Amino acid sequence: MSRIQEILKGVARSDRVPGAYLFLGPPGVGKKNTAEAFAELLKCKKQDKFVVAPSGTSLKIEQVRELQGWVRYGPSASRYLVTIVEGADRLTEQAAAAFLKTLEEPPPGVVFVLLAEREDRIPETIASRCQKITFSEKIADWNLSQDFMFFYEELRSIGKKGIRELLQLSAKMEKEKERIEELLYHLSHFVCHELFDVRSARVILDTIRYLKRKANLKLALDVMCLRLGGKNVGPAVSG
Repeated sequence: MSRIQEILKGVARSDRVPGAYLFLGPPGVGKKNTAEAFAELLKCKKQDKFVVAPSGTSLKIEQVRELQGWVRYGPSASRYLVTIVEGADRLTEQAAAAFLKTLEEPPPGVVFVLLAEREDRIPETIASRCQKITFSEKIADWNLSQDFMFFYEELRSIGKKGIRELLQLSAKMEKEKERIEELLYHLSHFVCHELFDVRSARVILDTIRYLKRKANLKLALDVMCLRLGGKNVGPAVSG
């Protein structure tokens, strides 16, 4: 049993279940599955579980109003009504303001579980009202990918490469732009768990975050490869 599962199991056994949780972490780490399991631990019946997810690219005010209507009277057949909010970091400004009002005066027996990748996109007024649980990067089911063997081998000797070679490696990574996030997650796991290089893993994970903030792909990869090669350069910039 993971540390997070142990924590939530202990919460479910207690008589004091906080009204809101924020599950933070990258895609694929099991945030939603854990939220569903938490609802089961709270003995939440089907009619007392509500899930809302972004419509398109954002969570809209209409969806929050539907949520408010659902939770207004609390649970109907269980001790708790669990509301799972997927993509909580994609609330529109109006939706966030409306959702905050519900968090400020939650109906008795309602437990909100917010799922998000980026804490910086969640208003502090909402985040501060939640018990935060951070999910680490996905490693449990990771295996070497045959598709990325070339890049694994390049990283084994990256410390010996000159600037020109590092930029050439960056250019080859750029050609994988359709699946660049998948590639970088694989490389971060590889350097951490195969090369035991936590620093390089962090450099790669930082690059993923820059790209999610719309950093220039070529610049972000150039900076990443130079840093992995031990060159003293600043972080990638957005734009």
